[in-house]
Amino acid sequence: MLEWNSDLEPTLAFRPDFYLPAYDVFIEITTLNQKLVTKKNRKVRRLRELHPEIDIRILYQRDYLNLLVKYGLEPPSQMAEAG
Repeated sequence: MLEWNSDLEPTLAFRPDFYLPAYDVFIEITTLNQKLVTKKNRKVRRLRELHPEIDIRILYQRDYLNLLVKYGLEPPSQMAEAG
């Protein structure tokens, strides 16, 4: 939980997409519209404020596409289109 009301009921929560136990890191993938990216960035900042011991990383659309190209899962032409 990231925020609570005066009755200590959760008002804002966040659950990252993946946990990689071998690296002890949480991963949040965000490839959608800018409004959602902004909300996720805010939640990740809040999580870091409350729990600085937690390692969390955000992968943006460009990061995701770079990984696809790097591992041959998507043609490089997709990179130019995502621009």
